[in-house]
Amino acid sequence: MSRIKKIMMSVILLLLVQVGVAQSDLLYSSMQMNRFAFNPAAIQNNGSINFRLDGRRQWIGFPDAPQALILHVSNFFDRKQMGITATVYSQRTGAEQQQLLRAGYAYALKLGKGNELVFGLSAAVLFRKLDFSKLTFDQVEQGIPLSDERQIRPDFDLGMEYHHGGFVAGIAANHITSGLSKSAILNIPVHLHAYVQYFYPLNAEISLQSGMAWHQSGSVKVFDISVDAFLRNTVKVGLVYRSSTSFILRAGIQLNPNLEIHYAYDLGAGSFIRYNTGSHELMLIWRLHKKASVLNSPRFIDN
Repeated sequence: MSRIKKIMMSVILLLLVQVGVAQSDLLYSSMQMNRFAFNPAAIQNNGSINFRLDGRRQWIGFPDAPQALILHVSNFFDRKQMGITATVYSQRTGAEQQQLLRAGYAYALKLGKGNELVFGLSAAVLFRKLDFSKLTFDQVEQGIPLSDERQIRPDFDLGMEYHHGGFVAGIAANHITSGLSKSAILNIPVHLHAYVQYFYPLNAEISLQSGMAWHQSGSVKVFDISVDAFLRNTVKVGLVYRSSTSFILRAGIQLNPNLEIHYAYDLGAGSFIRYNTGSHELMLIWRLHKKASVLNSPRFIDN
């Protein structure tokens, strides 16, 4: 690799790390299925204990590129119209590392005529580390730390979802104890999310789901628009456009009533696409049925 390319990639990575540290949370490619990652009101009511394992490798080929892993467990108690969740989250971007342990609660309010409003909140312990020993400086100036810096603090999220038939609308706020303008090396700004999606069958074989989403972290704003097609409620293929960032191809398959596998690939966009081969995301979903009954939703992805 030429010296000029190395310098360019180092500058781009430094900028991305600064944005990544300020933005903190990665945006996943399968947003419709990953609402649980940022909205505590997004919980499944399908007669099962639901396990999700989601891994993301971003900007493959780029040095010290972001990567993340999420393990999420949820259980909804239908008679009490409430649910609980537990999440373990780990993310690394260059010299910055973040781990989070979260517990969530959701309550579903029946409004009649098929309308439902779900409220959710979560509390977490957030561990963050910035390892300056992994950074290389041309000149070490006074005041630059040469050892790692650590932070442990509580973290809280709020969210709400509205359901009616195949229509879902939601809003959420993450890291609500932080301010929108308080983005710093060891401080996460408030993350805001809003989305709508609609599932509708075309015929007995094919169904579609379309959606739009808006995300904001500090000064960073991202808009998504997506469409997914379901074949016999078993196979899914979809396309997403994420504003000025990437085109996303995704697919999924239900292997049996208990197990699903989903994959997404970000084609990437922007000037630094020449330095990476895209992003990869893999999700495994496993359901532990609490009783012998069919799922509440006729489709294999119970939104």
